[in-house]
Parts: sequence; C-alpha cells; structure tokens
Amino acid sequence: MKHVLGFLGVMLLTAVAACGPTPQTQPPDLAELYANAPRGPLPQGVRPTLYKLDMDIDPRQSRFNGTVTIDLDLDRPATGVWLHGQDLQIRDVTVWSPGKEPEDGIWRDVLKSGVAWLGFPRPMGPGQVTVEIDYAAAFDANLAGMFRVDEQGRAYALAKSESIQARRFMPGFDEPRFKAPFDVTLTIPEEDLAIANTPEKTSEPVDDGKTRIAFKRSRPLPTYLLSLAVGPFEKVQGPSLAPNAVREVRIPLTGYTRVGKGEDLSYALMMTEPMVTFFERAFGLSYPYEKLDIVVAPEWPSGATELAAAITYRESRILYGPTSGPAARRSLLNIHSHELAHMWFGDLVTPPWWDDLWLKEAFSSWATGIVLSELEPEGGYGLDALAENLNAMRLDSLNSARAVREPITMNEDIRNAYDSITYDKGQAVIGMVDSYFGAETFRPALGRYLKRFEDSVADSPDFFEVIGEETDEPDLTKAFRSFVEQSGLPTVRAELVCEENKAPTVELAQSRYEPLGSPIEEERRWTIPYCMVTGAEEGAARHCEMIDGRTHSIRFEAMETCPAWIMPNAEGRGYWRFDMPETQWATLAVNFPKLSGGEALTAIDSAMASYEAGGISLSALMAIVNAGAIRPERQVVRQAMRAYGGLAPLTVGDEAAEAGFQAEIMRVFRPRLEATGETDDENDRILRSRLESFLARDGKDRDLRTAFADAARAYVGMRSAEDTRKLTSDDFSTALAIAMQEDGKPFLDNLLDSIASIDDPTFERAAAYAIGENNRPELVDDILELALSQQLGTRENYTIVQGQMRQPETRDRTWAWLQIHYPEFVDIIPGQRPRSTPRLASSLCSAEGIRELEKLFELYGSLAPGHERALSEAIESIQLCMAFRKAKTEDVQTYFARFVPSDMTPESSN
Repeated sequence: MKHVLGFLGVMLLTAVAACGPTPQTQPPDLAELYANAPRGPLPQGVRPTLYKLDMDIDPRQSRFNGTVTIDLDLDRPATGVWLHGQDLQIRDVTVWSPGKEPEDGIWRDVLKSGVAWLGFPRPMGPGQVTVEIDYAAAFDANLAGMFRVDEQGRAYALAKSESIQARRFMPGFDEPRFKAPFDVTLTIPEEDLAIANTPEKTSEPVDDGKTRIAFKRSRPLPTYLLSLAVGPFEKVQGPSLAPNAVREVRIPLTGYTRVGKGEDLSYALMMTEPMVTFFERAFGLSYPYEKLDIVVAPEWPSGATELAAAITYRESRILYGPTSGPAARRSLLNIHSHELAHMWFGDLVTPPWWDDLWLKEAFSSWATGIVLSELEPEGGYGLDALAENLNAMRLDSLNSARAVREPITMNEDIRNAYDSITYDKGQAVIGMVDSYFGAETFRPALGRYLKRFEDSVADSPDFFEVIGEETDEPDLTKAFRSFVEQSGLPTVRAELVCEENKAPTVELAQSRYEPLGSPIEEERRWTIPYCMVTGAEEGAARHCEMIDGRTHSIRFEAMETCPAWIMPNAEGRGYWRFDMPETQWATLAVNFPKLSGGEALTAIDSAMASYEAGGISLSALMAIVNAGAIRPERQVVRQAMRAYGGLAPLTVGDEAAEAGFQAEIMRVFRPRLEATGETDDENDRILRSRLESFLARDGKDRDLRTAFADAARAYVGMRSAEDTRKLTSDDFSTALAIAMQEDGKPFLDNLLDSIASIDDPTFERAAAYAIGENNRPELVDDILELALSQQLGTRENYTIVQGQMRQPETRDRTWAWLQIHYPEFVDIIPGQRPRSTPRLASSLCSAEGIRELEKLFELYGSLAPGHERALSEAIESIQLCMAFRKAKTEDVQTYFARFVPSDMTPESSN
C-alpha cells in the first residue's frame, strides 16, 4: 500500500508541475482517491505536531460545532494528505505554510471507515504546513464518538475516542502512532462543567449564556486518548496524591458524577492513591500527568476507557453504594487498577498500531493482579487472574483464533483485537514469564522500557529488544514471542515413568490443543518456560526447565523412589493445558487436597479440555471436578460449576439424565453451600452467592428459587419486603432472572415500571439481563419489540437479544426474528457491537444454523463492518458443538441417569 500511495503523490506532483510556474493543484477525482485510499495505517511522511481544538458543545442540542487547527510536518512536497473524519459536515478548509497567506483547501470523504483526503491549493512542503478545518456534526445515537445522554432529566455530552472514534467528532490523524500536544478550548452552557485531559487555564463568560474554557496544553497524546465531557456533573474533590519517593509534586484527584451520585464515588477515590503509588514504585516512574480525574458517565459503551488523566467509567462499574455487594467491590478494584495502569501502559508509552494492542491491554490486565495482591494479600486476586486466563484458552482452542500480536490491515478489523486473546492470554503470558524468570528480573526491566519510550510509541520488536537487553535472558524473549506471535495453545502431555534401577522420568510432548471436530491441521511448537510439581509422602517439589522441542524428558536423578503423583503445571501459572494417562489423572484426583489453588483450578480446566478432545473418560473427569467442588477457594469451586454447566446441554431431552444431573449437582454442591455458613469473609460471601445462584438455576433448587423470586418481587414492589432476603448488587441478576422465569408477564411489567423509579445503574443492567433470561416462548415477541422500542438503551437492547438467544426455549423464535429484523437491530445497539453480532448465533449447534448464519451475513454483512472474524469464530463454535454432542451425548446421559432420585425411578416389573 505504501508503494501505491507514493505513486499517487508522485503522479499528482507531476501533473501540477506541467501547469506553469504558479501551478494550482487539480483535485483528483473520487474514483482515483477511492482506489488509492489507505484501508489501514496512513502513509508515512506526514506527522501532526500540534492540535488546537476549539469546540462549541451544548448537550441539549442535537449537533455540535468545532474548528481544529493542525500543524503538520511533511517529509517531502505534497499536493495533499490522507487523514480521518467520519460523518462530519466540513464547512471550510484553510491551508498555509510559514510566511504564506492562507488559501482554501479541499476535503473529500473517501472511505466509510472515515478515511478522507485533504487537498492543498498548490504543492506544499517539505516542512511545516498548517491546516484549519471548520466543521459540525450530529451527536451520535449509539454511544460512539461524541454522543449525548439524557439521564434523570439532565443532558450530558461525552466523547468516546477509542479506538478509532475520535474521527467522529474532529478531523485529524486518528492513529495511535500520531502523538501530539493538544490545546483544547470548549464553549459550553454556563450551568455545565467541562472536563478535558488537562487542568483549566482560563474561563470566561461569552454571549448567549455560555462559558468559554481554555485548557492547558497536553503532553503528546494520540487522538484515541482525548477526553471531552460536558454536562451538569457533580464535582467531588478526592484526596490528592501526596508526593513520594518517586514523585515530587502533589496530584489533584477529582471525581465527576451525575447529581446525587457523588457519595458513591468515595470508595474509588479513596483507593486511587495506594494503586498509583504502587505503580510508581514498581516501575520507577512517576504518574505522568498534572491531574487525575475520575469521570463517571451516565452511559458508556464499555466498562471504562483510559482517557489520559480523565479516566471515564460506566456508572455500574465504579460507583459503590448501599446495595453494592462484595463481588461488586472487587470488580470496582479490578477495573480501576486496570485503567490506572494504562496511564503508563498505553498513555505514556503507546503502541503505534493496533496489532500491538497487547502492549497496553495485556500489561494493564497483568498489572491489576500484582497491585491488588500487594494491597490485599489474602484477597485471592492471583487466582482471579488465572481464572481469566482460562477464558482465553476456550477462544484460543479455535482454529480461527487470532494471535495476541497479529497484523491488522483494515480499519474495520481493529475492534476485533479487543478480545480475550489480547487481554487474558496476553496477561497469562506475561504472568508466566514473570513467574519463571522472577519479578526481580522482569519488572525493573519493564520500568526501563517505559522510561526509554515515554511520550512516544513502541511496538513489539521495540519491547522485545529492550527487555532482552535489560534482562540478558535470551530465552525470555523466545518464550514471549512464541506465545505472542502465534495463535492456539499447547497441550503438554505428561507421563510419569518409573522403572526399576532407573531414575524416575516424566516424558513430555507438546502439541496444539484440538477439541473434537476441530479443523486444526497445522502443527505448532512453543518455547515453554515449563514448571511442574512432583508429590511424595514428604511433600511436593517444583521442577522447572525450558522446553523447546516437541518432546522433552525431565529426569529426577536425586529421587530414590517414584513420585506418588505429578501436577504438570506448577501453581497453574503456565499458559498451557496438560493431559496424562487416565491412571495418573485418577491419582491426581485422590491427591487434589495437596494442590495449590492455582493447580486445582487449571487441573479442572485441563481435565474438561481432555474430555472435549476425546481424551479421558467422563468418570475420570468427574472425579477431578467433584474434588474441586469441595476446595476452599471460590475460584476453584466456580470452575467446577462451569464444568457441570458445560455438560448440562447434553442432558436435555432425556428425563432421567436431566433429573440425575440436577440431583448430582445438589449432592455435590449443596453441602458446600451449607459449609460456607454466615460469615464476614468476603471470599466466602461471594462463594455463597455463586453457589446459591448455581443451585437455584442449574440445580433447580425449589427453596432457593422461591427465596430469590420473593426477594425480586419485593424489590420491584410486587409484595411486602418483610421476611424476604435482602438483595445486594451481587444477587440482582440471579433474583430478577428467576422471578422473570417464574412469573413471566406480571413481573416483566413491574420490572419495567421499577427501572424508572430505582436510580441504580447496577439494577438497570441486571434488569436488562433478567429480561433476556425469559424462558417463556409466548413472551418473546413482546420482549423483542421492547428492544426495538429503545426504551432501555442501546447496551440493554443487545443484552436482551443476546439473552433470548441463550435460552433453549426462546432461541428459535429469537433467531427467526433476528433474521428478519437485523437491519433495525444493528441501528439500536452500541456502535462497536455490530461487528460481533455473528456470535449471537453461536448456540445454534446445527448445520442448518450455520447455513442460516452465512446467508444472513451474505445479505447484511455490509451493515456490520469487521464482522468476518466473529462470523468465522461463530461457525467454528457451532461445528465444535455439533461434534461434541454427537460424540458425548449418550455418554453424558448414561452417566447422569444413574443418579436419578429413587422417587423418579420406574417400579420394577417383577
């Protein structure tokens, strides 16, 4: 593409050179521009060096106005430049160079992705060229770019810039490699507040009841980190960040919420300084900006965005109020520490393009675990991180899975990089390397990498080069690259071999994990920083070696006897699954109490993966799963629940198997629930909540379902609150969903009425989820019409339809509706969602479903730019579902039918 673009520039210059001594550039026609427009990164040779952004924003209006002045540095003469602007009304373009008079420029919208051409009046450059663009645009209706929100009778305007949405509210160079300072000036209604990336410099009243606010010049920023927010915010002054051994200056900390919600931000503000201080100490670099704002948006398309020095959150993720439960507190700490880590990873040092997204997202995810483990050592945050890693493994099992670092050539494909592979696999690989080589080796090197590239950009080769130099560990870089630059995950098969008069040996073999029905054909090999555990009567021992070949032997020369058992993933820190001969799985199940929490967690996942790949037997799998169900760690118990959940669909349609399955859930997990008791321990309270939900929903426990439904009815005003359990935010989704399933239409009507009167963002989110959990076919039409009505908001519309596709009783009707109403549906969901809509069909599990899915996107794929990856993943998921059900349904039904309660067993004919 660079060669094509270079040819276009040369061609244009040649054409104008023939026009005389003072040539006027002839604008290329649109067809020529379209043919040569960059579909991915903009061409080299042009750099913005300063933005001056002046905008007039009134959230009560339907449109906003702006003028942006951009200083450019051109490497060579040019007749124009490629840049970005999407759905903007360009009113005037002016261009000049130093010492020259301003002249009119030409703007051409070229690609739907927002790529535009700005033509110069004559050849200009090399050196500085300044362009000034006057424009206007409508506020976005689907939480993209500059959007407006009406909440509780008040209007707010906010800018969602990441990843390529800044082009929706300003012309510019909307790529992360283009970092430049910003001078921002906002004209707003005098009764509103305005927030940007830097502190206010001046504020003065202007005509028509407005205020004009100029903000200080920023440090170099990419456009995706721009913060612009206007509205009647409640301003909450937090405790400033005191100077410390790394930072000499005090940093003001301020929160902004809707009116009446300021108190609910107190906890997040209180926890900010210890997190920032930890990162400063760990990386040896001070917090980079002059202030730190926590902006709470009434609506936001994601959980939060790391806008530099003005981090913006969705209300339900950062507010902590009277109904908040312990899981909500931990969720708040997770997302807050993640966004704060971004001030270094992503904001201070920025990846130049989106194929290196992991350098900001994976490192911020990893940093979350290390800071919270430091602040709350008994909190189990390390196990939380390991559980998230297992989520990535399920996606990474697909042949269509992307690599952590994979080339992105199209603007439309950028958002596909924001997935579990980038976040969770990325953090897993970082954690594995950190664990193997040691924090004392890896983390100081990480700080020096940040220092070397501060206020600039760095890609993966830059990172690997610096880390390799700083640690002097060549294997560290090899291991990193083998996991980051190729898709898939390894299975390490381990077999303990003990022969008379020979040292015990564990024979290892690595291969790419392949579930039943997988189209995977290509072999892969990884450089694995491998650690395992051997167990004997005197205790357990850890053994670590670097594995590079397909096979490897670990000999235990010092051992006089054969180990009693082996655990092929020490502490669960390795990003791999393992398998063993069935007898060694059985031995591991017997010794499950001796494993660490991380080892138990990953053992359950590996056992389930082995079963799904046609490996171990179901009885061997359930021995591991049931051993996990009685572990003390809530994350391990939760993984055991998930294993049962993965088998549940295979019991459907066989009355005895369904009854036996529910009975086995009650036998295994009910005692675990009773053992938790009433406690103040946060982890136990969360575990109790998860167990109750699992038993009520999957185990169909009638007492629990009644208790949850009664509590939900009381919460929405259908009955007295006396003698009902008190609900926290941790219980909202379960209680409301069960009441929805138990009562149907009466509860739905009361739930919708209550949303208007209960001003609780967590409740509103849970209400949308509960509506999606409806399992009554006769209500489907009403619920889908509710989504189309947009009564509940764009995020909620997607949640409702997604939920109805999950329910077996409502799936067919919802899918038929979606095939008819797809064009209307993509118009009422968040702007970053259409590309992922093929995943709504992942639960279809039939060849007919695949055909219908393919046909749907043949018709409407143009309405969902970038959908191709989600489509291939959905099709493959359906194929794997079909293969698993074909291979294992009889096995699962026969196994669980053995546990059918005696009162359901038919009388003997004798």
